Amino acid sequence: MKFNTSTDISIEIKEVGDSHIFIIDNFLTNPDDLVDYATKRAYFSPPGKDGTLYPGIRDLLPKPYERVLEELCKIVHGSDLIISVHRCLLSLVTVEEDNLGELQTFPHIDSIDNTEFACVHYLCSEKYGGTSIYKYIPENIIKITEEETHIFEDILKNNRNKKYLNGSTELFERVVEIKAKYNRIVIYPSNLLHCADINHTYSISNDPKFGRLTVASFYKITPL
Repeated sequence: MKFNTSTDISIEIKEVGDSHIFIIDNFLTNPDDLVDYATKRAYFSPPGKDGTLYPGIRDLLPKPYERVLEELCKIVHGSDLIISVHRCLLSLVTVEEDNLGELQTFPHIDSIDNTEFACVHYLCSEKYGGTSIYKYIPENIIKITEEETHIFEDILKNNRNKKYLNGSTELFERVVEIKAKYNRIVIYPSNLLHCADINHTYSISNDPKFGRLTVASFYKITPL
């Protein structure tokens, strides 16, 4: 399997405080190959087996995808940086709302390290739901550092949402909403409070052709 960055990519940058979110359309020349891989060749592990709280099934993508992501990240961040991709996970939402755990009902972070980034590559259309960045209203926080990790204890005590989060609540204000779009990839710092927008009507399916199919990736940047 081989992937190439499209020559028609477009990059939109959104600012959130001192952080930047990159929305890139037309990422790959051959995104259909990924959908085909998910349908015919992927070996999806059950929810939770990847060690995360992702509410669905996942499979680790092979190295060619990591390499094309590295190429894109150098375009985004600059060629004078080392891009270290941790993993790229083909992901499909399968968990019904009634089966969600408490930690799956509010925004999360993937790291408190400012040099860590997360990506979501959408292999589905807008109706399946995109990704949102949130502010924790009681403390006016969007970016979580080590000093702010205490908020999660407070959230567990006060969170009343029991379903997929898809918009502002009494605890969280949605400050950025990125719509899903086929072959769009969004890149954001891993320590921003974020959450997938899950459209319950369409998103939950065991069939990659009819569900919220994405690739979730994680990487670190360091100077040369």
